[in-house]
Amino acid sequence: MSSTSTSYINATRTLASISQQRATGELTLAQDTSPWRLYFFQGRLVYATGILHRVRRWRRAIKRHCPDFSVKYAAGKEPWEYQLLSQGVVQSVVSVPQAQSVIRTSLEEVLFTWVGNPLMRSQWASVQRFSFKENAALSLLLSSTEVEQVLGQAQDLWKLWKRLELEALYPYKSPVLQDSFRTDSGSAPPTLSNLSPFLTGRHTLWDIASYARRPVTTVTRLLLPWVQRGAISLEDVPDLPHPFQAKAIAPNGRSPAYRPLIACVDDSPLVGQYLANILEPAGYRVLKIQDPLSGIGTLSQHKPDLIVLDLVMPNASGYDVCSFLRKTLIFQNTPIIILTSQSGLVDRTRAKLAGATDFLTKPPEPQALLSLVRTHLQGSAGLGDENYQYSES
Repeated sequence: MSSTSTSYINATRTLASISQQRATGELTLAQDTSPWRLYFFQGRLVYATGILHRVRRWRRAIKRHCPDFSVKYAAGKEPWEYQLLSQGVVQSVVSVPQAQSVIRTSLEEVLFTWVGNPLMRSQWASVQRFSFKENAALSLLLSSTEVEQVLGQAQDLWKLWKRLELEALYPYKSPVLQDSFRTDSGSAPPTLSNLSPFLTGRHTLWDIASYARRPVTTVTRLLLPWVQRGAISLEDVPDLPHPFQAKAIAPNGRSPAYRPLIACVDDSPLVGQYLANILEPAGYRVLKIQDPLSGIGTLSQHKPDLIVLDLVMPNASGYDVCSFLRKTLIFQNTPIIILTSQSGLVDRTRAKLAGATDFLTKPPEPQALLSLVRTHLQGSAGLGDENYQYSES
């Protein structure tokens, strides 16, 4: 039995159990990444989404199924996407079929991630978030049969993704055409001319597929040879601003919707992911860099608000990297936290002399990391979720 079929079977059994028990609550999916959530009311699906690119996912679904949809919304209940759709249906701004199509599109994307990851763990929480009185648009909720149909579509999409050998690619990454592969006029090669506006690091593979009205497998397969040649790199891209956060500008010129970017410079991908697991749910973006030498350019391009820097790496010393950054104009005032298992007084003193802002023992305790980050970002707007408390449950 393949790992993919195992994931599909686990998903099928879990969703069937929720339906049979007519359960109300939240199903959380996670592996060492940002969590995904499926909301249920008496066994019927309310909505499915996740922290990763939540607003981008919403915008894609709206643009595809009801591009003229617009409704004012002031409440803060979760999931806000369903609350918007429910209000839109009540106000006759959007039809029930349109709203259900948006729900299905988001669900398929979440389930595609689930069936494609055999290590994904699910956890159920009975949360009485919904009631008949508060849900004026209960006709939107998807039945177990409808959820099963979407699960089948997600499984078919994953099978095709795997058959086309796209497993090494991640549809939430953003393709960027390298300058060395552009023509003398600065344009993309003729083969990529139609996609050239989307190869700038601002659109994910999911986004491009939505704009092109093509399956994500088709778009990704077209770009794959260019990725293999090194002509296109796949990079992380932040989510869009939350649609209901204030638009006022803070004294430092940033919107309150801004999510601070924290760079993790560590040769171990496990450390980078560990930090992301702590920081991303708290409202921060994380830029992971494994090679400090080649990563200097990436740091200069993204200009993170704070840098977490490993001390001992194969290709460079954290002391040297820190000292170099301090001599670079754009990083003279950027908080740099040294992260290392070498926590002696000599190491701390040397780190301070190299320009480090602070020091954290490796592996960092989650709440200590969050506290330190918040302390050094006090002058920034959008400090993540100040009330967030890390939990492994």
